[in-house]
Parts: sequence; C-alpha cells; structure tokens
Amino acid sequence: MNRFTRKRRGVAIVVAVFFAFCMLVLFVAMMFRQSSTAHHNQLTIDERQAFFAARAAMQHFLLKAKLFPTELYDAVELAQGKNPLCNFAEFEGSTDSGQPCFEPVSARPELFVRVRPDREVDMNQQPKYFYQPLPGKDAFIRLGSYHNPDYRYLAPGLARSEPEYRYVKPNPPPASAQSGKYLNYYIRDCSNMLMDGARMQVPLEIVISPDVKNIQEWDAATMDGYPYTMSYKVTDVKIQSIKGLRKYGEEAIEVSVEGAVKNFQGKLIPQTQKRVQKITRKGAID
Repeated sequence: MNRFTRKRRGVAIVVAVFFAFCMLVLFVAMMFRQSSTAHHNQLTIDERQAFFAARAAMQHFLLKAKLFPTELYDAVELAQGKNPLCNFAEFEGSTDSGQPCFEPVSARPELFVRVRPDREVDMNQQPKYFYQPLPGKDAFIRLGSYHNPDYRYLAPGLARSEPEYRYVKPNPPPASAQSGKYLNYYIRDCSNMLMDGARMQVPLEIVISPDVKNIQEWDAATMDGYPYTMSYKVTDVKIQSIKGLRKYGEEAIEVSVEGAVKNFQGKLIPQTQKRVQKITRKGAID
C-alpha cells in the first residue's frame, strides 16, 4: 500500500467520523425537540382543561342566576345593606326634548313630583310619589320618607351624610350583621369542590382514576374515574357600578370564578375568569 492510498483512507475515516458526529447531533436535537414539543403540548392541554373548568363554574353560576334571579338579586342587595323591596331606580330628570320631568312641591320646595310624561296621582288626585334630586346628576330618586332615609336600608345608621349617596348607597353594614351570608349561601353550591368539609355537588365531581400513570394509559372502556381531576368554584361576587343602569330591580355584579385540573403527575394547573353581569329581580314590589 503506497503513501497516497493510506492518505485517502485516513481522509475517509475522518469524513466518516465527522458524518457520524453530525448524525449524533441531529439525533439528539430531534429527541430534545420531540421531548420539548411533547411537554409544551401537555402544558397546552392542561391549560385548556383548566380554562374549561373555570368556564364550567361560570356557566353553573349563570344557570342558577337564570333559575333563581330574585334570590340572587335579594342576596346582592342584602350584602350591601339595602332593603331589596325598596325602589333604588334613578329617574331621568328631563325628556329627550329637554323638558323637565319633575317640578317642586309648592309647600315643600325640597321635594319634587313627577309631571312628565304623565303626572303620578292617587285616586284622590293627590301626588302618589315624591322625589329627591341627586346632586351632580340629571336624575331623581323616589322617596318613601324624606325625614328617614334609613327606611331604604336594613338597619338604622346606614344612610350616608353625603347628599349624593344618602338615598342610593349606604354605609357598609357592621360585620356582626353578617349581611353577606345569603350571597355566600347562594354561590357555595356552584362548585364541585369540598366546601367547609362538605361535598356540594357529588354528581359533578371529576376525580382522576388511580390507574392512570401517564396520559397514554387512559382507557374509558376499562377504567373508572377520569384522565385528570377537574375542580371549579365561584370565588367572589362584587357589586359593579355601570353608567346608565337606572332601572328598578337591576344590579350589576362582577363574578369571579376559578377552575383547576390536576394531571397524572399531580401537577395543579389553575385558571381564573371574571365577568360583569346584569341581574334583574322578578316579581319586584314597587
């Protein structure tokens, strides 16, 4: 074997080793990419499952609100310290053409009666309702007692001193009144979790099967339970102020919900959602 032949063989070995190294690098890169993609796909699936878990809580609450609107409205009013049977509507002070809807009472100029679109009178042709203008607004509030604004609220001393809030927004009720308990009772069963150690919605519980060790092992035909644990609940209901919301028997609330899934690795993935919703009282007493 001459020198030239040995040199060509040495070059071929170097090229083969380099090619093998490149293939090894490519193989490792492909394996890493596959592992990373699989992990990313698993995270995406878990996040979507948690999203729908939170969506389930919202739909559960909205369904109950549709079936029991009066109970929800009353619970929201009580949580604020308001009497749910009282009219908290704000009435426009002027018509579309700019004419005043109210005029002062001659003997009590601080009180007003409605004259447009129609006069409100009783069977004796006397004013049926009296109104008070709201400072800073072209709106009026209907009064039941000018001297006692607390009749609109749950307890004495809740009326605020500021004129713009005196008849429409009370001071927070004392903690001893537990005014929010009815709202808490209303939302506590909009959950498939344990609440105060009690199972609220047993048929809605979704618990992972103990036989699931990885996502590929799940078989609906042979396994009891589910491929993951899914839980949801309503976390909070807050009162919202919406401009132009002046109809009697309406409130605006912000509903906060939480959903979570726990996968076969025991990892918990949470998701939260919020929604502003108008609620209406049915069968309201005017």
